[in-house]
Amino acid sequence: MGFLEQTLLPERDVSLLAVDARMETGMKNVLREYGINLVEIPPYHELGEPVAGHADMQIIHIHDNILVCQPHLPVVIYQQLKEYGFDIYFGETVLKKKYPLDVAYNVAIVGEIAFHNTKYTDRVIVNILSRLNIRLVHVNQGYTKCSILPVSRNSIITDDPSVEKAACKEGIKVLKIPPQKKIFLHGLSYGFIGGTAGFISKNVLAFAGNIDNLDSKDEIKDFLNEHNVKWVNLGYNEIYDYGSLVPLYEKP
Repeated sequence: MGFLEQTLLPERDVSLLAVDARMETGMKNVLREYGINLVEIPPYHELGEPVAGHADMQIIHIHDNILVCQPHLPVVIYQQLKEYGFDIYFGETVLKKKYPLDVAYNVAIVGEIAFHNTKYTDRVIVNILSRLNIRLVHVNQGYTKCSILPVSRNSIITDDPSVEKAACKEGIKVLKIPPQKKIFLHGLSYGFIGGTAGFISKNVLAFAGNIDNLDSKDEIKDFLNEHNVKWVNLGYNEIYDYGSLVPLYEKP
């Protein structure tokens, strides 16, 4: 078993996945049936309730065994990650409810580029990215990972125009979709595309619900097929923004 060289994009079957602890039990059970252990991120009381347990708001996997976590990550989660051998850095930013005080760790890494609103990126993340020669590119959207669903090292799906513009400028292939108003995010009108899914194997994307409930399902399916990415549905009747399914470790 081993760490992911490229964040969010495993080369083999995933054996460890970070998810919102509030994810539906049925979806968790489906993931476990794939042989995946779960790191269940509990709600952090200082974040807004809709996103309080979102993995992509509290932790970021940067490369190999390097993780950056918000400084008040529960000890039990820290210990679970340490047992896998992660080198865990605590960020400097203490998260708060109101934007932009909640986005410091919501960075999206695609290939050798990290997208974020650089006014709000946690300094620990900035320093590690610099050390690893991962270039930090500014976008206006602070909820950057929420807004980006990576498909490959050089292709993404996004619902944000500033992300689309910056990614295209970097030579990344972009499927720009409108806001998907059927994505369920409790307490808000709707969620973000980036929070609905994550890879559970090489070129296999798991959706937290059913891809057919997305307004742009046909365009998304065509884009995934174009990049030889298959998908599985973890549910049937809805699709949820759970703050990404974050792959952390893969099988041999």
